[in-house]
Amino acid sequence: MTEETVRAVARAVRRNGSNFWFEASPGQLLADYDASADAEAPTWVKAAGFDLDSLTKGNDIFDVWFESGSSWNGVLRERKIGFPADLYLEGSDQHRGWFQLSLLPGLGVTGQSPFKTVLTHGFMVDAEGRKMSKSGGNAVKVEDVLKIHGADICRWWVSTLNYTNDIKVDLEFFKVASDEYRKVRNTIRFLLGNLNNFDPEKDRVELGPEDRFSVDAWALQRLGHFIKQVDNGYASFNFKRVAEVIFDFCNDSMSAVYLAAVKDRLYCDALDSRRRRRTQTVLYEIAHSLIRAVAPILVHTAEEAWLALTGELMESERSVHLCRLPEGDAFEADSGWERVMSFRQSVLKVLEDAKQKENPIKNPLDAGITAVVKPATLEKLAPYREELADLCGVSRLDLVSGETVSFEVQDLRDEPKCERSWKRDGTVQTRSDGGLLSDRDAAVVGV
Repeated sequence: MTEETVRAVARAVRRNGSNFWFEASPGQLLADYDASADAEAPTWVKAAGFDLDSLTKGNDIFDVWFESGSSWNGVLRERKIGFPADLYLEGSDQHRGWFQLSLLPGLGVTGQSPFKTVLTHGFMVDAEGRKMSKSGGNAVKVEDVLKIHGADICRWWVSTLNYTNDIKVDLEFFKVASDEYRKVRNTIRFLLGNLNNFDPEKDRVELGPEDRFSVDAWALQRLGHFIKQVDNGYASFNFKRVAEVIFDFCNDSMSAVYLAAVKDRLYCDALDSRRRRRTQTVLYEIAHSLIRAVAPILVHTAEEAWLALTGELMESERSVHLCRLPEGDAFEADSGWERVMSFRQSVLKVLEDAKQKENPIKNPLDAGITAVVKPATLEKLAPYREELADLCGVSRLDLVSGETVSFEVQDLRDEPKCERSWKRDGTVQTRSDGGLLSDRDAAVVGV
């Protein structure tokens, strides 16, 4: 073995792949080798008529740690794809293994570490903390989990783990992951379902200062905070935090508050009304960002949702996985939204109490709220007056000034109900077509 023979074999392997060592004869491996030009070649190799195929290939393993520990040279430096590596990822047993034995050759040859960052993870153990093995009969097969739950639920479950420690695995654990995944998927489904007639090029509404008291402005502000938290989580490899932020955004900010509040305007406002288009604009921004945010984890769900959002076919090259993570600063909603949400919680508690009474009001749209608040509070809540009923899910909500704060639930079940919106807002009456409609709904349908 000389420097020239090594380089000749390296060129052959580069052309044909590593299996070429086992498939080719010595003569084929050394096809590029010129013994006469090799100063290190023994005399007997340089002798006239020497047959390279008479050499014997060795099948001993070269030091695997040196091979893997110097992979940064062949992978990064020779291919000129960036050195040092951004990240080396391996299990916690590799601190004295791959990590250490990559560091030493890197320092020796280049004077620097071959990696910028090291990320280590624990190992899978069973529910009792025992090492999983086939012989022990306690191993959970990935293919079994995939058959039951699918790849994205498995990926979601992994993302929720503190992977720096050993991880307990049991099929029961995937049920919680399945429920959380369903919440995220259904949130995306709602967003997409309410954008089916929305063209962002023609129908987009630019929110301005006059919109800062709208629940749409609040949602855009929440989206900005969400994007920042997701970005920080991914940048620090804190995937557990990313999953928590995604779930909380879908479950709390979206499903429990915003999406519930805007259903009425999405379903019952005039198709091209500014309020409805403003809400659709925000839904589009949320969908556009949320799908990209979940893409590194829920790879299949995100791809299908992205194609549906952008109107592309599965064969399209416009994959969500070729997009960057969402970016953007938070929209500046009015500073009073925290007070509004606190007010909303008070109303929801009163409504919940009303469900426990005799002859309970089960549907919030069968209720009205009269809220007596102090004059200073009334002044702060007044700009949000048009949003309060929808935020609280009731048919109407009246603010009254007073020194003693109180909330009165009004039973509206004896009042007529709009056949289109199901609201009892005090304007419902029989229209020219014989139907019971509120003023808003009558104007929309033209009766």
